[in-house]
Amino acid sequence: MSETSHIAFREVPYLPQKLEIERREDGAILLTNGQPLKDYPPHMLWPLNHWAEHAPDRTWLAQRDANDPNKDGWQEISYGEAWLSVSAIAGWFLKHGAGQDAPVMILAKNTISHALIMYGAMLAGCPVVPVTPAYALLSQDFARLNYIDGLVEPKYIYVEDGAAYQRGLDGMEIGDRIVIHSGAAPEGYRSVSFSDVTAKSGGDEVDEAYDRLTADTVAKYMLTSGSTGEPKAVINTHGMIAANAKMIRSAWDEKRLEEVSGGHQVMCNFLPWSHTYGANAILHNMTDWGGTLYIDWGAPTPARLPEMIRNLREISTTQHTTVPAAWAALATEFEKDEALARTFFKRICAMAYGGASMGQDIYERIQKVAVRLTGERISLSAGYGATETSPTASNVHWPNDTMGLIGLPLPGNVFKLVPAGEKLELRVKGVNVTPGYYRNAAKTAEAFDEEGFYKLGDAVRFVDPENPMKGLAFDGRTSEEFKLANGTWVSAGNLRVKAVQAVDGALSDVVVCGLNQNEICLLGFVNEAYCQRLVGESLPLEKLITHPTVLKAVRDGLAKHNEKHPNAASRISKIMLQSTPPQPDAGEITEKGYINQNKAQALRSHDVERMYSARIDTKVIKLS
Repeated sequence: MSETSHIAFREVPYLPQKLEIERREDGAILLTNGQPLKDYPPHMLWPLNHWAEHAPDRTWLAQRDANDPNKDGWQEISYGEAWLSVSAIAGWFLKHGAGQDAPVMILAKNTISHALIMYGAMLAGCPVVPVTPAYALLSQDFARLNYIDGLVEPKYIYVEDGAAYQRGLDGMEIGDRIVIHSGAAPEGYRSVSFSDVTAKSGGDEVDEAYDRLTADTVAKYMLTSGSTGEPKAVINTHGMIAANAKMIRSAWDEKRLEEVSGGHQVMCNFLPWSHTYGANAILHNMTDWGGTLYIDWGAPTPARLPEMIRNLREISTTQHTTVPAAWAALATEFEKDEALARTFFKRICAMAYGGASMGQDIYERIQKVAVRLTGERISLSAGYGATETSPTASNVHWPNDTMGLIGLPLPGNVFKLVPAGEKLELRVKGVNVTPGYYRNAAKTAEAFDEEGFYKLGDAVRFVDPENPMKGLAFDGRTSEEFKLANGTWVSAGNLRVKAVQAVDGALSDVVVCGLNQNEICLLGFVNEAYCQRLVGESLPLEKLITHPTVLKAVRDGLAKHNEKHPNAASRISKIMLQSTPPQPDAGEITEKGYINQNKAQALRSHDVERMYSARIDTKVIKLS
């Protein structure tokens, strides 16, 4: 029992749980949420249009000054203003050949202009293709950018700034395609400024385009992270995303939620819109709520963490959803910055994480601060899904203090749990599931079973087999399980969480190694902010990983882990702390903050070999 488990939760106005279970003779189990799916609109433009009419002066999005991010205050756009701009953008696209066969590639960080281009293009009937900026800004060979360009063949390309993206554009074969730019114009291409695109108001043709949108209209091609091979373009229809927003809201007593949180919903979030989590679960869900989203240009990295903290110190949010890496960073900051913690816990009624499993230790540290300042615990639960489920297939829709759960299916989904050895493989069917991959019939066929259930590639288990209402827990990626040389199966996903949790803050993540080896070794990534606090000075990463205090924290934590888990499937033999963080551009880490275990091992194969070498290596920490 945790130190705070006897403290009451702040009210979380979820609707009562209902679960329907069907057990088949072949061992498969079907799970369905008994709550009805609330009515959802036929397309993604409906909520923006609705709130522009019913709350035109309410702020939709806010960002820091693009020209001077250090300047105090926020630039805001209301729902009414946004609808006028989106209509104007749609009108421009319609005059320049818009349609389902004319995708718009977006190369930009999260900004108001990015959102307006996205919704304007979709209103005109153009599928949008948000691409992670790193593919254009950091890549050396632009291989992924060119692969995506060749796969989707966008008719238009939007860049946040032509000068910043000049090298990436030069690495592509743009030809005579139009480049839309918000900042400086790129050199050598047909280009038009964002201000020109928004100059003329939309007319009757925009109204007609709005009426043509249906649930089956393609809204986006969302790219997978490419963890196995090249990225796939996941077809996201308007109906999928519109329904998914209402699936989440179908678990809430929405009237009571506004009463508890003191008004409409407010978020401050950094998750990138080039990924389904940030684009659909955050941006579009907040739009569907009629909420206000503050765009955070920070992130849980040493360079960008100060900006994330600055923003959260100013904005009292009603909900906060992010990745475990960000929660780990916040736990450290809450412990040392009371002003931040007081602002954060003032209005919030629900906290959530997704993208990867999170350790119980992070939860406990956050709750200690919440209880000290408010006298209440704040529910911290998980959502679960994939790019193919747009994204949320399940979540923990009840007050929660247990990490590692994925909850239960949301209204509109059916889960199928299929026996796979000693585990249960998870599959899903529902209104939010993709019809397939663009221009990839083979991968589409592989992704679904004979009943049309999408195969997520994850294993799950019941927290309490005697009481399924307690929900499901993540039981590892089926692709990340491997055997040691003696035939012992290792669940890398589960072991990763346990190892990070055992070290109590010093590690941010690990890569689990050992395929066909005699023992398990780890590549370790330290939590720089936590370790700097631990040693009492702001040392760079290369010095932190050799500091005696950090080494002792890692060694002692993993030794305790080994005492609790002495079996071959969990016991850790060695760890080597890494002098460079995981590299997103190299495919080591997804935008969700989840390390691609196989890719990281391949790119750091030299360090893996060092851990398994018989030679003495002072950089390798050997555990007793």
